[in-house]
Formats: sequence, C-alpha cells, structure tokens
Amino acid sequence: MAETVSYYFDEHMSRKVASALESQGYQVVMAVDVEMVEKDDLSEHLHYATEHKLVLVTCDRPFAGKAMTQTDHSGVICWTGKTDDFGGQIRKLAYFAEKYTLEDFRGQTFWIKD
Repeated sequence: MAETVSYYFDEHMSRKVASALESQGYQVVMAVDVEMVEKDDLSEHLHYATEHKLVLVTCDRPFAGKAMTQTDHSGVICWTGKTDDFGGQIRKLAYFAEKYTLEDFRGQTFWIKD
C-alpha cells in the first residue's frame, strides 16, 4: 500500500497553515517544534525530512532551487504565491496530500501557488 504524504514545514511556513491542515487530518511537523531552527537547508532540513519520510514545504525559493539538484530526498514543495495567502497554501497542500503518494514526491521539487 502507498504511503500517505506528511509534511515538514521549515521556518518559512506558518503555524496557521500547519494547524489548519492538522485539523483536516494531515500530519505536519514544524521545524521549530523539533529543534531544527537555523539549520542548514540541504544537509540538515532536507535530511531530517527525508529521514522521517516527510515532504519538506518552504517559501525559500533559493533553497528549493538547490534542492532540485538533489534526488535523494522525500520531496520538496516550494510555495511561490503570497506568503500570507494561508487559504491558498491550505488548499494546495491538502490537494497534493490527497492526489499524490510519498513515492510520487521522492526526489522531486514542486513549485506551487494558488
């Protein structure tokens, strides 16, 4: 059976979005809650997400660009819309979690906005 998608939010993502997704039944791990603040993007954040089978979600475009050069991770989603468009983020991330499996994300970087 395919593994469902769970998310890892780096410091650039809002707790409002995480809480809304969790209230809909999705798992979200926030970097600030697992002592991953101010860590290196590729060697620590991406590694943490991959180790825990989480798709990393960020608004950090330079980081997402660097992640595109890597293929040994659980997936990255970069939100490119307005950073305060919480409704858009919630809709799109819920959609991605329903439409795709963890295997679909493996090694991929997605650029999304509402």
